[in-house]
Amino acid sequence: MFGEEFEIEWIPEDTGAPYEVDDVFPEIPAHTVDKMCKAKFGHTNWARMGQMTPEELIGNPCEFDYENGIIYFKNAHSV
Repeated sequence: MFGEEFEIEWIPEDTGAPYEVDDVFPEIPAHTVDKMCKAKFGHTNWARMGQMTPEELIGNPCEFDYENGIIYFKNAHSV
């Protein structure tokens, strides 16, 4: 019982964003995202999820596209 050796595998806790964007979301070309944002909101104000922090989103109404990793801002200009 005593003296037995065993190995513990340490798995780090998920600490939230920023994530490695390449690992989490597919890479959609910017011109394609521009077209999707223009069709949805009439402007091209968007950002990739890995580039934004919660503090930057405060005061900027937005819609999240979790499948593609894109944040579409509802206003043409960020506040």
